Amino acid sequence: MKYEIREFTSGDIEDVMEIWLEANCQAHSFIPSSYWEGNYEYVRQELPGAEILVYMTEHKTEGFIGIQDHYIAGLFVRTENQGRGIGTALLKQACSRYRDLSLRVYAKNVNAVRFYKKSGFAIQSSETDSETGEIEYIMRYTEHRKLEFEQISGQDGRRLGELSYLASSIVKEVFDPIIGAAQNDYMIQLFQTVPAIKEQLDNGYTYYIVKDASGDVGFLAFYPREGMLYLSKFYLTSSTRGRGYASLMFDFVREKALEMDVKSIFLNVNKNNLAVEIYRHMGFQLLREEKNDIGHGFYMDDHVLWYKI
Repeated sequence: MKYEIREFTSGDIEDVMEIWLEANCQAHSFIPSSYWEGNYEYVRQELPGAEILVYMTEHKTEGFIGIQDHYIAGLFVRTENQGRGIGTALLKQACSRYRDLSLRVYAKNVNAVRFYKKSGFAIQSSETDSETGEIEYIMRYTEHRKLEFEQISGQDGRRLGELSYLASSIVKEVFDPIIGAAQNDYMIQLFQTVPAIKEQLDNGYTYYIVKDASGDVGFLAFYPREGMLYLSKFYLTSSTRGRGYASLMFDFVREKALEMDVKSIFLNVNKNNLAVEIYRHMGFQLLREEKNDIGHGFYMDDHVLWYKI
């Protein structure tokens, strides 16, 4: 099917508004159609002020996307032609123009949520739309989302061994200067050996190895605790720090928390760890301080940080 994606012109307004109304009513059956009908004239007046790209086939408008200040105000395709790659083509065009994009999508619009996730968008937070009373996800796309997240199973002996080696190497490099080699080696034996990780998995932990094009570059682990998501592990290799990977990893953790219907994340971080400032930059706040005896005369002297989604 031959097509072109071009800039909106005033002559497109009737087709675009027809698609807008029809697609909204079809995708949002949980909202009365009168809501969209009532907003029709307002959208018609405001729409030319946005950057609009239209998808054309044989001089017929099949879909469009509207963008304002890196925000996708809407992506709509004629209902009879959905599932044919039109929305994907429009979204790819938008992503090629902007390094960062955000959007809102109703949580009940599960097909759209799935589509945006597949296209590289991650859920940042959720809010209640004051006009409809429906939950909306705020989703964000960042150019070069290079990371993959491989969930680790307790039955995969090879990857468990590789995870243990990766984790031990990173933790050794990070914490020897902070707590000393003796305590760090003791803690690695407690928490990062294959048997220790298997026990954590059996007790409800979820582990992921983080990968980019070069291979394994980090790992993370979390589990539900105290009505929140406890972020137990969050590490990158030294050579991959400073690339924005931590932000992408935290996007992933936030998304998993929302999938679990959890609205807060908390973690422990050593008081002398420079990562404290990174977590604060991400939006974490101090919840409390803890000093926990871990045996053999060693203590974990931590800040407990909290993040509200």
